[in-house]
Amino acid sequence: MPGYVWIVDFFGLVLALLGFNMAFRQVSFRRAIGRPKSPARRLRGGNEDEDPLTYILRIAGVMLMVFGIAIGGMLTLFNLAR
Repeated sequence: MPGYVWIVDFFGLVLALLGFNMAFRQVSFRRAIGRPKSPARRLRGGNEDEDPLTYILRIAGVMLMVFGIAIGGMLTLFNLAR
């Protein structure tokens, strides 16, 4: 395989790992970007998922993860099919 395929695969792997951490390991990712933990539950019995940053990190993380897998996988498969 040519070198550019390895570079794009590495870039896709980095995106996939970053997206996974954004979506599913939010405590460590929040610490890395300098944001506090999600706020404590409200006294009236609210859900702890009411923090808007939680939803932003989930959506953006899954999008990054899928994009990284797709771009790396598609370029590799197209190159192998030649």
